Amino acid sequence: MGFSLVGAAAIIGVSVLMCLEIIMSTTVPTITNVDDAFDEMRDRIIDQVQTDINITNVINTVNGSNYDINITVDNIGSITLKTSLFNILINGTINNFSCSKSYIHPENNVYFNVYNFSGSGFMKVKVVTNNGISDYYEFTLT
Repeated sequence: MGFSLVGAAAIIGVSVLMCLEIIMSTTVPTITNVDDAFDEMRDRIIDQVQTDINITNVINTVNGSNYDINITVDNIGSITLKTSLFNILINGTINNFSCSKSYIHPENNVYFNVYNFSGSGFMKVKVVTNNGISDYYEFTLT
């Protein structure tokens, strides 16, 4: 009777150790991934809070039957923004653009150019940064 008790305790002990190893090997990476995700989310939120832009001017020039549109954007936030990650929407449609600089630093401005834009009349331009902060500007194509 004494040997069976020791044998049963050994089997249960080994089983508990195996279960703990399996639980720990799946739980620890998950906790690490969740912690990394929270760090990234916190950084994104901080960037969003510290980002602000202002469209100060929109100039359009006639290019044949279309228009070339020059959009001046000021970075009034405290984050340096990469201009290639911006989106330019005119009346809700995403447009291809070129930019005068690769980055827009705080308290500086940059010029976005949309070439061969077809349309006329009242327009609304929206400039969206890579972290979702945007600004609107209304103008008329004649």
